[in-house]
Amino acid sequence: QSLGTHQTQKWKKKGYNFNTMMISIAKRSIASHRVFSRNIKNVVRSFTVGGDKEFLVVNTVGPDRPGIVSDLTKVVVEHEGSVGESQASMIGSHFGLMMLVTVPKTQSESLKTVISAIPNMSTSCYVTANPEAVEITPSIGYSGTVELHGADNPGIVHNVTSILAKYRLNIEELKTYEDKSAPHGGTSLFHMTGLATSPAPLAKGFDANIIREELEALGDAMNCDITLEQAVDDKYDASFYG
Repeated sequence: QSLGTHQTQKWKKKGYNFNTMMISIAKRSIASHRVFSRNIKNVVRSFTVGGDKEFLVVNTVGPDRPGIVSDLTKVVVEHEGSVGESQASMIGSHFGLMMLVTVPKTQSESLKTVISAIPNMSTSCYVTANPEAVEITPSIGYSGTVELHGADNPGIVHNVTSILAKYRLNIEELKTYEDKSAPHGGTSLFHMTGLATSPAPLAKGFDANIIREELEALGDAMNCDITLEQAVDDKYDASFYG
């Protein structure tokens, strides 16, 4: 109380109106309380979003046949789940599918059991974090497309990817295939395309030209053409070299 009286006397000496000052303080206190409450709600929300759900990465592969995707998604729907992101591809005569599934926790174990029992399919399920809870996405410092065309050689993919790994480039996409019909002296032609990225900030001394030269030298040694070019994609429009 004595402190409050002392503070009031100071305000009077400076010509401040006591009632006005108290109203101002009250308003600031209420505003601060609202901000604090809102922040607390956001924190609670970040921990409770998807609290009753589980997020699974489902990866399945098997001989191609009509109805694979229908069979898989039927199991998801029957367990009250939903499919988010997904990606499918053909490898030889086999079909592969990867999908992100959201399912109630009470249905998760049953879904894993049933979907893994689909005949002639090899399926694995991994529990992952809520994708909506990931707020920080590293920016891309460099992104480049890698292409290889030429004679097939043992270890060709390993040799290329080893150079990319040496310079700390992440492989985000990769596709390879053989062209056995190419009339090239009985030698199959091998093709590879991929997307390689490096997060920002780039490592000190990073130089895409040095990586490109090393890949070209490898291509010369293996009788194939290997290129590394700046990626042109809206997803990577923040590239350091863009």
